[in-house]
Amino acid sequence: MVVTPLEILKALVDLQEIDVRILELENDSKQIPNRLKEIGNIVGSKKTELNDELNRLDEAEMARRLAESDLKAEKEKIKKWESRLNDIKSNRDYQALSREIEACRKANLGIEDEILRKMQDIEDLKTSSGQKKEELAEKDAELSKERQALEEKLASINASIAGEEKGRNQAKERVESRWYEQYQTISRRREGIALVDVLDEHCQGCHMGIPPQLYNIILKGAQIETCPYCSRILYFKPALVDLDIEKASSGQE
Repeated sequence: MVVTPLEILKALVDLQEIDVRILELENDSKQIPNRLKEIGNIVGSKKTELNDELNRLDEAEMARRLAESDLKAEKEKIKKWESRLNDIKSNRDYQALSREIEACRKANLGIEDEILRKMQDIEDLKTSSGQKKEELAEKDAELSKERQALEEKLASINASIAGEEKGRNQAKERVESRWYEQYQTISRRREGIALVDVLDEHCQGCHMGIPPQLYNIILKGAQIETCPYCSRILYFKPALVDLDIEKASSGQE
């Protein structure tokens, strides 16, 4: 069966339309893993903030317990010293121990103040960590919905790409190898657009004017030509539409 230049152009245009859709789908799919990673980082950051707050809370509670233990030990020491006062005969020794007891009591006041400060810190940290827990739960729930939607979208995109790839294989079968290789070469150089239509004697790829003689050849679709400036393959869109109508009326696919 003889394939006309116009039919080759139509096959290439159909192939390019599929490739453009595949490229758009692939670009969409590339964005999804990036966003999923962002979601993971956001949740991870919130968890880290909460864990840091909980660690500070643990440290504050431990410091409070240590201070309370020190205070208890110092108070027991004072009791022992006070019980010894009645047994001391020397006024000098009595005065010396009394000063030690008084100094210890003053030191205990500082420990008690420190315990109060730690208790306040603990309350503040409990409030803050509670808020962070709520924020984490809310953000996690919000992002979980987005994550699920993105994963569903990615699955849908991959299914669409698989469908387009099947159609591409069918479209490729309609293109001779030499034209397919030329199409691929131009496509790589021109960001996926190897064929462009012509309008008013201008290439719609680079928008440069086409010589009148070349333009007339393209309008007729008698042979395959490329733009002398951007090297894309040129076609006349109404000619392809007429070809579709002709095939439809004759019962061809």
